[in-house]
Amino acid sequence: MVAGPTLLLLLAAADPVEASAAQAELDICAEQIEALKSRQEVGRELDRLLRRAQELAAELERTTADVPPSPAAPAPEELRERADAARDEADRLGAEIAALDVRIQDARRGREEPGGPVARAALGAAPHTADPLRALLAERAALAERRAGAVAEASRLDREARAAEKDR
Repeated sequence: MVAGPTLLLLLAAADPVEASAAQAELDICAEQIEALKSRQEVGRELDRLLRRAQELAAELERTTADVPPSPAAPAPEELRERADAARDEADRLGAEIAALDVRIQDARRGREEPGGPVARAALGAAPHTADPLRALLAERAALAERRAGAVAEASRLDREARAAEKDR
């Protein structure tokens, strides 16, 4: 008879995968069993509660067996590799930004040269429908945002790798 309450208490103390009606009922049964035990009432009510607790425990066991196990946390080495990949991506984006900066400077110089948009407009030439400098600046901003995200991701992965190493 001691094995039933012990099993019940272990199951009630375990961190459930999902809250369910069976778990809630099991918790209530555990409280009632404890109350009956503290009053040292051994009888039909205690037997009924113990049987119900065993049924609920079996039901919970079946439902948790159906749930696939959660994936294990990645190893610190894998986290470091991911961080390195994120840093490589940040470096690649930095190189793209540098190349784009050259194109932006060229576009700015083109605006200042005679024969630029203002001079062409004064001569009656058709103005460009799209401002290439604005497009380049927007592209640079998008790349800078992606680069910042990659740097942040690398930092986060490095922190996770250090934490995973401490947990080992």
